[in-house]
Amino acid sequence: MTLREKAELAQRAAREAAQMLEHHGTLHIRTKAENDFVTECDLASETMIRDALLGACPEDVFYGEETGGDLKAQGVWIVDPIDGTVNFMRGQRLYTISIAYRLKGEMAVGVVYCPGTDEMFVGVRGEGATLNGRPIRVSDIADAKRAIVHIGFGHRNARHLAETEAVLFPLIRAISDLRRSGSAAYDVCSVAAGRAEAFIEQGLGIYDYAAGLVILEEAGGRMDGWHPGEDPVATGSLLAGNGVLNGTIQTLINP
Repeated sequence: MTLREKAELAQRAAREAAQMLEHHGTLHIRTKAENDFVTECDLASETMIRDALLGACPEDVFYGEETGGDLKAQGVWIVDPIDGTVNFMRGQRLYTISIAYRLKGEMAVGVVYCPGTDEMFVGVRGEGATLNGRPIRVSDIADAKRAIVHIGFGHRNARHLAETEAVLFPLIRAISDLRRSGSAAYDVCSVAAGRAEAFIEQGLGIYDYAAGLVILEEAGGRMDGWHPGEDPVATGSLLAGNGVLNGTIQTLINP
């Protein structure tokens, strides 16, 4: 199966899971950790997606937020069945289904679907990025005063939260405006689509940004570490930007 065919498979799986999520009944919510929740819909979505992907690609392995898996295999599907679970729980529309495919250690396919807005972001390595079938590119804004920055507070970890708090007001003073959607995958895709210039957050899981990474890079953007010299894939603390402003934003969040 080609990468394009895998992208099409992932889109079908995301839409099927979305149908189930959009018609769920009463939610039963469990706390995984402080400010971290899971519902039976997270588990049902992950199961549906896993069955669809591995049913078509039995040679691959699956790694999901809720059930884990093997990240060392040659071909790995990396899935967040609901990115933005709190939004989903509270009836807010900005939650996403995030599906990435990593081949021989490289993120090769990214699919992020937002059921509430019916936006399908897709990136295939070497083939570009699209939103609902139309090509997307990052913005070319190079002036921080014109920049919109999306942010996650890293509030599940005391050190990450403290570092974010420390840079929050200096950052606000230096840019045009700040946004927080509640879904890291949606935030990265917003940068890829040119709606914002950067997204920053610490302590993310690989399933939060794997799909968005492909989409961002194929749209001309770049993902750096929150701290200079760090590998964002290794740390989960990242700056996803349009490439032009990455250095400026990194300086602002590392005073």
